[in-house]
Amino acid sequence: MTASARLLGLADLKIDRFSKDALTAASMVLADGKNPLRLVFFSVSIRVLLEHVMGTLAPSDDVENCSWYKKEPERDGPVRAQRIQYWLQGGLTDEFLSSELGFDPRPLRSRILRSFNRLSKHVHARQGTLISDLNLQDGEVAPVVDDLVDLYTAYFEYRSALIGPLVESLDEQAVGDLMSETIQSLDEIATHHGIEEIYTEDTEVVEITSSWVRYRASGSIAVSLQWGSNSDVRRGDGAEMEKSFPFSCDFVVPTEDPRNLDLAEIASGVDTDSWWSGWYDE
Repeated sequence: MTASARLLGLADLKIDRFSKDALTAASMVLADGKNPLRLVFFSVSIRVLLEHVMGTLAPSDDVENCSWYKKEPERDGPVRAQRIQYWLQGGLTDEFLSSELGFDPRPLRSRILRSFNRLSKHVHARQGTLISDLNLQDGEVAPVVDDLVDLYTAYFEYRSALIGPLVESLDEQAVGDLMSETIQSLDEIATHHGIEEIYTEDTEVVEITSSWVRYRASGSIAVSLQWGSNSDVRRGDGAEMEKSFPFSCDFVVPTEDPRNLDLAEIASGVDTDSWWSGWYDE
């Protein structure tokens, strides 16, 4: 697979829009073998991507709130290595990733920094330093793309390993929470409602911050809706119908013990937008 195709594969991942655009731009540049500034524009695109990762996606306050953060001497805030660490694992410590998930993120973070620094000389190419030979360009591109693929692979593997043992419990607790709570959005539709079936389709790690992990279980809930009393329905003055809606249930757990669902703050909801769609259209 070409480097251009590998970057497009990364752009298809579940990542933010700006990162997708930067990866797509880098891929398009590499596909243009006739562009003498091909390596320069590739380097600019990837530098922009990594600066986004180490900036917008790793705010200073959030990095500094992590238990693993230590201020570097003579630096005003987090350094690049710490910002990459935050984007990759949030407040989870290296020790947790190693002992509980079986990963050592330190070599990968070092490689990303080396790639970032390697790109600088190409971003600032001059007449005497510009690399125009395609084979030489590809030799510079290949290790950077390898590092990016490994970075995004690790990002998703960490989250998959973290949630793996919890999937069944998240499913059960999501169902239990929906069954035990009054669902306000359904009360706004009908006089009475009953839950017929709850089907969990997906569980995921939505976010890892400096202090908590947000897990989400989502799927569909089948309900019976009734307007009027049972007597109204028997007389033909009421109505009944069955309907399914999407639901989601979030579990917010402290990073100090990120698999302990007993510590979770739980918030669930049913999305009834499809019911109201067009309701107020003229």
